[in-house]
Order: sequence, then C-alpha cells, then structure tokens
Amino acid sequence: MRLLLTLSLGLCIIVIQVVLGARAFFPDAFADRTDVVDTLMERKKSVLDKISPAELAWIAEHPVVTVGADPDFYPLEMFDERGRYTGLGGDYLRLLGKMTGLDFRARRMTDWASTEELARQKHIDVFMAAAKTGRRSEYMLFTEPYINMPGIIMTRRGSGLDTAGLADLKGKKVAVVNNYSWHDFLREFHPEIIAVPVADTLGALQQVAAGQADAVIDYEFNLLEKIQTGGILQIQSAGKVDSAYGHAVAVRKDQPELFSVISTALAQITPAEQNRLARKWLAQERPAGQERHLQWIFFFLLESLLLCLGLNWLWQNEVEKQVARALRKNGGTHTTLS
Repeated sequence: MRLLLTLSLGLCIIVIQVVLGARAFFPDAFADRTDVVDTLMERKKSVLDKISPAELAWIAEHPVVTVGADPDFYPLEMFDERGRYTGLGGDYLRLLGKMTGLDFRARRMTDWASTEELARQKHIDVFMAAAKTGRRSEYMLFTEPYINMPGIIMTRRGSGLDTAGLADLKGKKVAVVNNYSWHDFLREFHPEIIAVPVADTLGALQQVAAGQADAVIDYEFNLLEKIQTGGILQIQSAGKVDSAYGHAVAVRKDQPELFSVISTALAQITPAEQNRLARKWLAQERPAGQERHLQWIFFFLLESLLLCLGLNWLWQNEVEKQVARALRKNGGTHTTLS
C-alpha cells in the first residue's frame, strides 16, 4: 500500500512539472484563442466613404503600401516563426487593411537603422510602431500615439550602479539601439551621456553584461522580454527614465494622402478598443528563455531519477520483508512438526 501511495504521489509531481513546463515554454497552446482583432475586424467598416475624392484617387493609383518593420521589437512588432508580421503594430495593420482596402506589405530588415534608411530613400511608405522624434519628423508624418511605452535604465549587477537616473549617467557609456527613439533622446536632450549605438536590444544588453557599457536605456517590455528569452541574468533594473514615448503610425511626408487615409481609419478605433488591443500583448505570457528551459529539463530529470530510486528502495524493502515473513512462517511450521 505504501508503495502504491508513493508511486501515485511521485507521478502526480511529475505530471504537475510537465504541465507547468509546457505552460512556460509553449504558452500559445494554453492561450485563449479568442482574438480581439477578429472581433474588431467584424465590426469595423470601410472608411472609403469618409475620405476625399483625391484620396480615393491616390488609393486607386497606389494599392500596395510598403511597411518598414523592426524585426524584433516586442510587444509592438516582430516576425513569428513563419515569417509573419505580428505584434500590436501587426494587429493595427490588419485593421487598417480592412478599413482602407489597401494592401499593406511588411518588409523585414536586419535592424531598425536599415529600416529607417529605406524610408529616407522612399523605398518604405509606413512605420507601424514608431515614436515621434525631431530627427524622424524631418521625413515622416505621425498619427496620434496608440500606446505609450515607458523607458528604464538597466545596469550590470555588482557595477556599483544599483540605482541610477539620467543625472547619474553623465559621462558614462549607455548602450542604445541605433536610431531608436532613446538614441535620439540622448542626442537631443542629454549630450553629456555617451551613447553607444548597437544593432538591437539584445546586443545592448550584452554590451552592459560584458562591461563595455555602463548601462542600457530601452523600452521596459522589450528589455524584460530579451532578458527572459536570452537568459541574461547579470542585468538589473536601476531606474526609470522620466520621459515616455508614444508609439504611432508614421507615413512619409511626400504621401499626405496616405497619411490622411490612415488617420481617418485610426480615428474609428475607440480608446476602449485601443486598450483591449494593448492588453492582448502586454498581458501575454512569453515562452521561457533557453536558460530556464535547461533548468526545467535538469529538475525534471532529477525528480524522475529520485522517484525511480525511491521506488526501487521501497520495492527492495518490501521484497525483503516478504522473504523474512516467509522464512519465519516456514521456520514456525518446521518447529511444530518436530
């Protein structure tokens, strides 16, 4: 009986471990399949009856719109394992396509700086998730922001910068993604801080972890996601940036008709609907990083091994007791016969 109870308890522990691991590494399998975008797509109508004849003519002449996207900017935009453009910006892109009839095609580049350069060269028409800065305003028009993203300062553990504000970073090297809004922020408002531009957020974190930069400034959700999936454990949060950037749709300045059409469509999305779209991504569970994956495998194998050893010990103990009982019984019978 004790052996059966121990076996049942051990199997329950392993099943719980497997379920928790599956939820951590494959959250999509347990996610609610009700997509707020699908619901909104059914409600939203075409805005073609709300725009001017000149804008209708522009759409007829330019049915395809090229979208420049950051390849890995969680939760606003990224590409999934199938190469599909997704994220909060991707949801807005689906809605804009439904309401305007335009064929939006996301173009994937290696980094954000390359994406911006193509827009300057007029090879890209739209950014779906961009913050308005002075430099970008020279060649892009910005709609009203649909989400505000806070920025945080992160440092290396043991560096002495356990808490830090912008004033504490004077004369220090701060890693930022090249041409991100925080790069512009330092160039425009804090030239006393030495900006160290890198290709992406993960690279910025690695600069700090390696001691090549004193801190990193980036968007909170993006940083935390990269720390989790990249398994960078020696980084800590040191402070917040007083400023926050609102992210919006940006359109090339030489395409005012497109800007007007997109602005008209976005105006049909209510603040309550914007909040629902944002919550879909900000509250979403992310797959655990490689470091946690290996830790889970280690503990799962260790628990399984301990369970097997425990069961083997109980089984051996039970066998020995049965043999001893059999010997006593046989011995007692022999004494009675003699």
